[in-house]
Amino acid sequence: MMPSNLRIQSTKKDMLYPYYDTIVIGAGIAGLVCGAFLAKNGKKVLIVEQHFVPGGYCTSFKRKGFNFDAAVHHIGGCGKWGIVGLCLKKLGIEMDFYPLDPMDHLIFPDFTIEIPADLDEYIIRLQDRYPWEKDNIRDFFRDFIKLYRATFNNEKSQIIGKYKDLTYDEMLNIFLKDVELKMILSGQWGYIGLPPTQASAIGMCQMMINYLKDGAFFPVGGTQEFTNAIFEKFIDFGGHIMLSSRAEQILLNGKTVSGVKLEDGKEILSKLVVSNIDARQTFFELLQGKVPMPFLQRIEGMKESCSFFLLYLGIGEDIDLSKLKRGFYHTAKDINSLDGEWMYVSVPTKICQTLAPPNKQIISAVVYTKSGESKDVTDWKSFKETMTESTINRLEEYVPDIKKHVEVRDAATPKTLERYTSNTHGAAYGWAVSVDQIWENRLPPRAPIDNLYLTGHWTRPGPGVCAVVSSGWGVANLILENGR
Repeated sequence: MMPSNLRIQSTKKDMLYPYYDTIVIGAGIAGLVCGAFLAKNGKKVLIVEQHFVPGGYCTSFKRKGFNFDAAVHHIGGCGKWGIVGLCLKKLGIEMDFYPLDPMDHLIFPDFTIEIPADLDEYIIRLQDRYPWEKDNIRDFFRDFIKLYRATFNNEKSQIIGKYKDLTYDEMLNIFLKDVELKMILSGQWGYIGLPPTQASAIGMCQMMINYLKDGAFFPVGGTQEFTNAIFEKFIDFGGHIMLSSRAEQILLNGKTVSGVKLEDGKEILSKLVVSNIDARQTFFELLQGKVPMPFLQRIEGMKESCSFFLLYLGIGEDIDLSKLKRGFYHTAKDINSLDGEWMYVSVPTKICQTLAPPNKQIISAVVYTKSGESKDVTDWKSFKETMTESTINRLEEYVPDIKKHVEVRDAATPKTLERYTSNTHGAAYGWAVSVDQIWENRLPPRAPIDNLYLTGHWTRPGPGVCAVVSSGWGVANLILENGR
């Protein structure tokens, strides 16, 4: 996939230092944010990225004048007081976002509901729709907000203790009885990749309240512009980057990291290393298993998240997409089948028309694939063709004759995602957001190797752009506070 913006380029080789304060492996959002804060504070920082464009899942690509977002379709917390908004302000980054209101739609076979961008309004709408659950809805969101604040502040508290071992379904059942209401409150589970009976209550809380309280936003020009803004600030601060460069080994001096060896054999020394890549690769490949055995066994026992099939359509003129609402299209008719097939549909040109040629439009669709399903695929070409056809057929249920107006079609499978990010099986969210893999059970920012740090969606607090921004920022602060 070609990048949408060609301002991105590697640091010239004759400008590279022989020694860095920190080498960051992986130019995903967490790695870029971490690197930018360190460089802002005068550290010599090098980011090593295997792809030819930074951003991880937060990238875009062009096809015949259509600018497609690869995987991220909106970002939470970009407002003045949200995590992303505060981060950009601290880095001195000014960029424009479109606030999304409504935030989402949930389309079930028997009903559709609009989710407003304001949490208080959402609560009132739910109470009006289910008056017999009015007090229970109030009590549920009271605890939900308290839980979010506790996790946001990274504090141990009574509310954390109450819910840290519960699935989201178990938390819902404490407060609510109405099945349809619980379906609605579970309908956005695709943002964390696990259905409510398996997803952590804390994980679901972090995602939902982040969007409902701090807002959902779309970067003007597409998600690559968000990445580019952080990347360019990193360069402005004096940071260096090597694109199309794969780290082959994290070098050790005894039990302390001493730098990185690249695939071409070049060794670059550093005081610290920050890994923003797949955790299994970090410890089993780059460190060659030279890690305390209990930690390796812990990694071996963890389970990665689901992956997705993604469809990108460039649509010609003279077709009405106004009825194609942005949100989750579920096949489930009851909460017991909510873990089944769904697709997420967006029409980003309704938000930002410049993403496509004049009077043309883009449709993006994300289709859920259960964790482990893709492991059994042997013919990826056939898989892609089958999924493309079936997804377009589903879209035609809402927009008849759409096939006649498709000018560009492209798709990404879990194998595609794995190729561009090196995430195991194309995992969309790092580790699965289950009870045993969230909060204190997710990997900490400090690795059991001296001067090695971890950031990104394999670590705390978890997946999503807002969470990995928080992770990258937090690791940079941890390094700086320790005087590293």
